[in-house]
Amino acid sequence: MGAMQGEPIPDGLFVHPPGRAVGDSQRDRTAGPFAARTSYIIEKLLSGQWREARLSPADTGLTRDLWVFLASRRSNPIVRARRGDCQTICPLYWDLAIGSGPCGLGCRACYLLGTFRSTRDPLQPLVYDNVALFWEAVRRWLIHPRRCSHHTLGLGADRCDSLLFEELVGHARQLVPMFADPVRNPNGCKLFLLTKSTNVHHLGGLPTSNAVISFSLNPERMADLWEGKWPDTVERITPPIERRLAASLSAQRMGFEVRWRLDPILTPCRWQRDYREFLKRAAAEGHRPTRVTLGTYRQTLPQLDRWRRRWALPAPEWHAPRLARDGTHWHIPPGDRVATYRHVASLCAEFLPHATVALCKETGGVRRGAGLCAPLCNCTA
Repeated sequence: MGAMQGEPIPDGLFVHPPGRAVGDSQRDRTAGPFAARTSYIIEKLLSGQWREARLSPADTGLTRDLWVFLASRRSNPIVRARRGDCQTICPLYWDLAIGSGPCGLGCRACYLLGTFRSTRDPLQPLVYDNVALFWEAVRRWLIHPRRCSHHTLGLGADRCDSLLFEELVGHARQLVPMFADPVRNPNGCKLFLLTKSTNVHHLGGLPTSNAVISFSLNPERMADLWEGKWPDTVERITPPIERRLAASLSAQRMGFEVRWRLDPILTPCRWQRDYREFLKRAAAEGHRPTRVTLGTYRQTLPQLDRWRRRWALPAPEWHAPRLARDGTHWHIPPGDRVATYRHVASLCAEFLPHATVALCKETGGVRRGAGLCAPLCNCTA
């Protein structure tokens, strides 16, 4: 495990510069152009517990190769998740741990930077490839005698990207039909996918019952301020919003329930105009998400930017002016959050009136102030 909160950042992180010749030492045994090595990662590679693989743009839908670590999951792959407390509302759900640490898209304020600190390279993610273990665990989960219709299972929604590695692991192609089958899924539980990718072509021809496809979106200018960028060219790693909107519309036309996350909502100069134009254009193109979940900028730990620097990720172009602990997260002030939510919710009511609007990981006070108290957020049935 990485350093716990309050401990110093471990020394020994090695970042392999782009174009540098790989040396003979164990410390320089790297593959990807941005591969980083801590003593923990080196130990895993030398012991054979982790292996390296290169995924092409045809595999991931990105513009460049993405290097990953592959490993076998040994513990239960289904993790029960509740991210709230007495102040912050976050409903109970389950998640399939298809990866560990940041997903490889390099988002510069990703909360997963704080989960494993020095043991997970945010530009070279860890993906579990012993897929039979995962599928058997889901089969048992679905028929458990205590399973209820309101229970949902995320496909790595809280610890990875649900579709980024679909060409490699095939989870969606295996599990979507399982959830659509009333014999294997007698309670009608929902499978929940969350993605910043455009890889919905993997869903073509699959049954659509009990599967929810959710897209993490923002106006293009907002996405460019904080989503991942390649360190050498500062080109965005994540696909353009236009392509992600096209993927959302494609999933909608296939017959899947589609939801959106506008999270984090950023508020640089003229942000209101950006969100109005974004939602107005989406409505004109025929988008009909059933739910839109809103979130403002927040951090689980106040040291995320230190870890971003330690892993040599480019700096975000927007920084929250003030953060203070409120419930489970460090947030911008409550009054600012309420005003932001009210404004974006009003735009959703104007352009996407069919969508239920809810908040993600917010306190009761802010929910009441924004008039968005129903816990009908992204991950719930």
